[in-house]
Amino acid sequence: MTLQRGLALAAVAALLGNVSGSAQTTTAIPAASCLRLNHTAQAVTAFNNLGPQARSAEARATFALLRSSEQALQRDPALTKLAAMPAVQASWQSLDKAFSSLPDSASVGVMQQQLHGQKQAYRQALNGLIVSITCQP
Repeated sequence: MTLQRGLALAAVAALLGNVSGSAQTTTAIPAASCLRLNHTAQAVTAFNNLGPQARSAEARATFALLRSSEQALQRDPALTKLAAMPAVQASWQSLDKAFSSLPDSASVGVMQQQLHGQKQAYRQALNGLIVSITCQP
């Protein structure tokens, strides 16, 4: 299973209230916070799915959407108190810094290659946050 598919499945499980019956302890958070988290998961998937045929401007616009989504997560009081959030914040800072250091002329292929490690760390941290919650109706 790909990491992106695993993230999507984890997001669905979290949005459905972690009904799998797993023994993992989760924290109940408001539905609005779950929607913010889902929006961020969708934004990171959209950025990661850009192929080399995409234009640099499209990649930058998609990353701007991801940045906006992540900023909303950082301001969400229900999410900021969670134990998994520091890993999300640290991996986001690394990804954002790496993206910001890319030259404006970088192609999407170069972007994806240069950001591979940071994207993977961010997806893993975000997945850790997703599986740590249960969404309240």
